[in-house]
Amino acid sequence: MSAAGSGAPDRAAAADRARAGAAAADRARVGAEAADRARAGAASADGVTDVLVAGVGGQGVIVAAAIIAEAALLHGGLEVKLSETHGMAQRGGSVQSQVRIGRHVVAAAISPGEVDYLLAFESAEGLRLAPSLADGGVAIVSTQQIVPPLASMGEHGYPFDAIDRMVAAGRRVVAVDGAAVAAQAGSAKVAGVVLLGALSVYLEFAAQTWERAIAGTVGSAWLEVNLAAFAAGRAIGTARDGAGAAVPATGAVDAARSGARVPEPTEVAGGESSKGGRGA
Repeated sequence: MSAAGSGAPDRAAAADRARAGAAAADRARVGAEAADRARAGAASADGVTDVLVAGVGGQGVIVAAAIIAEAALLHGGLEVKLSETHGMAQRGGSVQSQVRIGRHVVAAAISPGEVDYLLAFESAEGLRLAPSLADGGVAIVSTQQIVPPLASMGEHGYPFDAIDRMVAAGRRVVAVDGAAVAAQAGSAKVAGVVLLGALSVYLEFAAQTWERAIAGTVGSAWLEVNLAAFAAGRAIGTARDGAGAAVPATGAVDAARSGARVPEPTEVAGGESSKGGRGA
């Protein structure tokens, strides 16, 4: 066999590999486009977008839900219904607020397994409520961990790997070190507004509408830091990747201040978290 003849099978094999690679790239592109469409605004089959905000007492869950509802009303043409569960809020117990947004909303409560967006201000709360997510739903989860007294005394376990377990279960998770990002923006107490900013890119409301909603909900003394935290969180949401990795805290704040896009996220960055008391 000649040298030219022996090279023909190699060329054919290379061509086959190239075609297979191109087909795989096409499938990846189609999958990415579908994911982007889902991220741009997941909604229930009834045309209603369901948002569940959860955390523990003192984190501003109710205020955050009020800002979401106000943004929807300012956007115009939408109905909004709120449903709240306070629990033992003053003792660090679980607090939830359900927000339903759509052209026509009948029930105030979200049906089981129909949450489009889970906004969890505490990681264990995110894990606990993950089963409420609809197929394709997104969980925006703070890395903050608030260990209950009984768990800290060893009487009950605490899921320190909550976010890892959510990802392992196939959930679409955007993990955010909200307290660290908020501290960079001016105060760790507005960590909840950082998560709101990350959520905002998934909904159809303009950034200015969100800012008006924040201005109409929080006190004037805290407005500037809340708006800075929101901008940093929005930069995080804009820079999210398909795996839902967390964005470095300082990069998010710097990008928000300069108007630049945050680089692709790789890890959670920032200092220790502390329970927020003001803002959302």
